[in-house]
Amino acid sequence: MMSLTRRLDLGLLIASLLVMLLLSQGSVLLFDHVTRNYLGERLQEDAENLIATPTLDDLKHDPNPESLRASFNRVYSGHYFSIRIDGGQAVRSRSLWDYQIGTHGDGLVPGLADGPGNQKLLVWSGTYQRGGHTLDVTTALDYTPVTERLSWLRWSIWGFGGAMAGLLVLIQRRVIRLGLKPLDRLQRELAQLHEGQRMTLETPMPDEIAPVVTELNHQLSRIEQVLNRSRDGIANLGHALKTPLAVMEALLGREELDHLPDIKQGLRHRLDDIHRLIERELQRARLDTGEVSAAARFKPESDLPPLLDTLREIHGARVRFCVTGDRPASLPWDRDEVLEVLGNLLDNAGKWATSQARLTLSTTSQALTLQIDDDGPGIAPEYRGDVLNRGTRLDEQVAGHGLGLGIVEQIVGHHGGTLTLDDSELGGLRASITLPWPTSSTAKT
Repeated sequence: MMSLTRRLDLGLLIASLLVMLLLSQGSVLLFDHVTRNYLGERLQEDAENLIATPTLDDLKHDPNPESLRASFNRVYSGHYFSIRIDGGQAVRSRSLWDYQIGTHGDGLVPGLADGPGNQKLLVWSGTYQRGGHTLDVTTALDYTPVTERLSWLRWSIWGFGGAMAGLLVLIQRRVIRLGLKPLDRLQRELAQLHEGQRMTLETPMPDEIAPVVTELNHQLSRIEQVLNRSRDGIANLGHALKTPLAVMEALLGREELDHLPDIKQGLRHRLDDIHRLIERELQRARLDTGEVSAAARFKPESDLPPLLDTLREIHGARVRFCVTGDRPASLPWDRDEVLEVLGNLLDNAGKWATSQARLTLSTTSQALTLQIDDDGPGIAPEYRGDVLNRGTRLDEQVAGHGLGLGIVEQIVGHHGGTLTLDDSELGGLRASITLPWPTSSTAKT
């Protein structure tokens, strides 16, 4: 779609050229009209001077050249006359030579008549009465030089008008850019809003745009409140449900139930089912809350250290956790979702690692890549697809409900990413996540 600036430039250019066309045509027509009237008066004066001779006999013969203007005696000079007395033989100027010009009605003849040597003549005709005789006098002037100058004038106005139109477009473009500068700042603020660097739009806007920005800030505030209430409700629900479940699991561990192994095993399976349902519904609710707030974006520098500290407390000194690669200042994904993904994967890596688990972050212009490596036994290629299914566990001796990788895959899939399992250069398993940047987002390196 053509930009607003180009539309305005094109509109002004077309309007300017149209105005210059009308101006050039109007100017030429007006100048032509004034010139013809002026020259017509001169031709009338020439006619009146010609018949102001002492006697009619002087007109019946060729007039004395010395009594005429020099241009009337020079062949095809562009100044001509013809006089008929009582409709008889015409007396012509020597400049006409053998060319005939006809008589017309009184006054300036409309249009231009053909003349000798491809000339175009401006003709004036008049009828006079003198001494009982009728004199039909026609005077003519070559109008070709005037036509040529009018054509030159038309093209000059066109050239000057085209230059002025181009200048006007440049001036308008400069004015538009100055007028749209607030929109450039607004665009940068929207990008910062998307990247989590601000909560509201603060750039002063022109009166025409200010109501839109005010309403947008109002809607952003409402969305922020709704998202916060939703997240608080999700967190409260999770705590409310998980506490009774923890109590039930503790009760199942009591010795009184050891003599009822079938009932104990059945209850434990039901608890596992409840765990899966809770995790699934809470995760679905969190994913459905929409765009995360600006303050809830994941920031590796501040969010990763607490996660690593927690993992070190869980797994002790046996496993060393480290982070390598890029450290973007902020990432355009929800902090809780990214921490849940990394927490699950790093926790799994810590369970199986011999001595080391490593997180590597790398960014490109298209995506963010997260790689979690461990130096444990790894997973055979034929079983890697099975562990992504919810509830599937390859080793029942390791604590857990088999939900981790399934939840990770759901979160990653929600954001259009991919989760793959491969061999690690450390000797164990590598879990690789690729997340494409959201629309209008860029990598922060």
